[in-house]
Amino acid sequence: FRLPADVYEHWYGHAHAASQLLDRFAFGLPELFPDAVASGPHIAAPGCYPTAAALALAPLLAGGLVETNGIVVDAMSGVSGRGRGLSAPSLFSEANESVAPYGLLTHRHTGEMEWALSAASSTDVQLLFTPHLVPMTRGLLATCHARPSRSGLTTVSLLESFRTFYAGAPFVDVLDEPPVTKATLGSNSAHLTARFDERTGSVLALCALDNLGKGAAGQAIQCANLVLGLPEAT
Repeated sequence: FRLPADVYEHWYGHAHAASQLLDRFAFGLPELFPDAVASGPHIAAPGCYPTAAALALAPLLAGGLVETNGIVVDAMSGVSGRGRGLSAPSLFSEANESVAPYGLLTHRHTGEMEWALSAASSTDVQLLFTPHLVPMTRGLLATCHARPSRSGLTTVSLLESFRTFYAGAPFVDVLDEPPVTKATLGSNSAHLTARFDERTGSVLALCALDNLGKGAAGQAIQCANLVLGLPEAT
């Protein structure tokens, strides 16, 4: 229930089984869609990869700071991101001491990222997403690359833009230093930073979060608080 029917069909490969219910659901990323989430009546909370990528890129796209195409999202998630079902790639002997990319070019969360960022920035966004399975239990790091759409960008100005964009967002911390997944473990926090590389003329944005916290259950509770009229951080 997170995507419009046509976007869902494109990325999932079949028609939505209950498209008549889609209008009842808000996309449950409160930092980008607080009014829609609060009005409900139902919420479809995004998963860990779309949450991290959308939080990292939204300030850049909404502010018109980067181009809306040519964006690259490389992200790494712990094994718990695969769910609790038994599968060979989830076995300790397979996942330990190994990093494995998967879902190349066609991962369904690509559509979720593009839709959320397009809605947040009121423009069509296109990106290339590559997920990686890394040998840890939980945690997620998204590294996002984009091309600037204007001159005069600096790391300082990007960080200021991020802090302004997320002012009042209780679960987002904009850091000067690179974020690390362990700092978000067991929390609903998302840690962000950004850089402008003068040498290559590139913009870099990163987000670390707990894939079972802000990327799953924590975010669901955050949305429920808003729907029920409770303080967001209850």
